[in-house]
Amino acid sequence: MEDLMDSGSLNGKEKITEILNRRHKERELHIQAAKLERQKDAESTEALNYFEVSFEEKAKQIRNTLDGVAASEQKAQVFAESQNEIYDLQRYLSSSTFFLNEYRIKVCQNTVNELSKLLDTLRNELMPKKKFGFKSKKIVKMINEKDAKDMDVKQTSQATGSSGENHIRWTFSERANQLIHLPVAVVNDQTITASKLRNCLIRIEGHPGSLQFAQLDNCVVVCGPTARSIFLDDCTDCKFVVACQQLRCHRSRECDMYLNVTSRAIIEDCKGIRVARYNYQYDNIEEDFRQSGLDLSCNNWHTLDDFNWLSTDKPSPNWSLLDDAQIVTDWNSYLENFQQTHSLTDVDH
Repeated sequence: MEDLMDSGSLNGKEKITEILNRRHKERELHIQAAKLERQKDAESTEALNYFEVSFEEKAKQIRNTLDGVAASEQKAQVFAESQNEIYDLQRYLSSSTFFLNEYRIKVCQNTVNELSKLLDTLRNELMPKKKFGFKSKKIVKMINEKDAKDMDVKQTSQATGSSGENHIRWTFSERANQLIHLPVAVVNDQTITASKLRNCLIRIEGHPGSLQFAQLDNCVVVCGPTARSIFLDDCTDCKFVVACQQLRCHRSRECDMYLNVTSRAIIEDCKGIRVARYNYQYDNIEEDFRQSGLDLSCNNWHTLDDFNWLSTDKPSPNWSLLDDAQIVTDWNSYLENFQQTHSLTDVDH
């Protein structure tokens, strides 16, 4: 009888000890969780404070630069650099939205928009668009490869946010239903600009330095690797088959882009942009890639940054991957069919 009492007493003590140990562990877990929460809050506050200081400082620097652009002797370069800084500021905001509240995002976005408007206003005032283009129709006639070797056309382009390069070996505009072929002699390492093209096929050989296209309608652009940047503005129903370091596309609609791009491509005020991997092939393409200096191990063709879409939990509705069934795999056949459908005139000869 005594043994049974001792056994019952022992079991009761074990249960009490078990309960106390469990409560102690729960208390420790609660304390640890509270500590982690405080640490998380502190890190979030620190990140927010750092963002606010950095964002305001970057915005102030851009504003100061634009305030002094009138006195600069290199306005085109200042505008180009300021445009890139505004892009970087927008990217910084987009990547920080996960710890910013809705009000702060709106305030910062308004700052970016104001800087963009200020830049556009100053550029229009100090560098009017009327300076873009050629004064003589004689200058813009298409030339063959032999003539191009001795040609050096100098023209300053302000049509679409110039990259600041003033020496352009080939510029064409206001064309319709033409096959425009640019040979290696006038392409390699050069800036190629074009505007106001409709139903045109543009074939660019070699490895250009940069490309700038504005106001293209139902056009196809196929090009070898571009060493630096590509800028597209106000393009509709076009196909671009391009490789580059940076690509920025503004105010464009229903365009397919076959990309090999080192950094993430940027779109702004665009809709219906569809992307696929760059799949254009031709003789000596490997050598052109080598000459261009593009890093083939880094290709962000499938990831675009949309400056009009700040949500981090939902994909942008303004761009998508091109469906497999819609991807052009035989470019020679496609380009031949495009040329026949639109009765293109070959202006290379």
